[in-house]
Amino acid sequence: MSGLLFRAIIIVAVILACAIGLTAAFALCVAADYFAFATFLSPPLAALAAAGTALLFCALAVFFGQLALSRMRARARKTLFFRIGQTLGETFGTDILDLADRYPTRSIAAALFAGFALGFSPKLRSALRDFLRR
Repeated sequence: MSGLLFRAIIIVAVILACAIGLTAAFALCVAADYFAFATFLSPPLAALAAAGTALLFCALAVFFGQLALSRMRARARKTLFFRIGQTLGETFGTDILDLADRYPTRSIAAALFAGFALGFSPKLRSALRDFLRR
């Protein structure tokens, strides 16, 4: 247990050091941006321009981070539905095939009834379409 705690402390220390380093690097970039703007603007305007550049950088980072997260969620959702379908197929697939082989007329009647119900009821069609789109 102490080895796990020691690893957790090291991981937290590394993350904290990286956060401090990134904050310092960002501050130095803002300072360099300020000095670049100060060559052709007055100091208050150069400070405002540097702050605007920093805010623009932060907005871009949030935008691209949200874009990456949405793609990751979409991929996770696709794999989740694939796994659910695969599990249902493994669980019920052989049973349904055995029932269809044993009772062919009943299985045809059930398929026709399901098709008729889906064709007749718009609410059932939209519910099934919404379920399949997820």
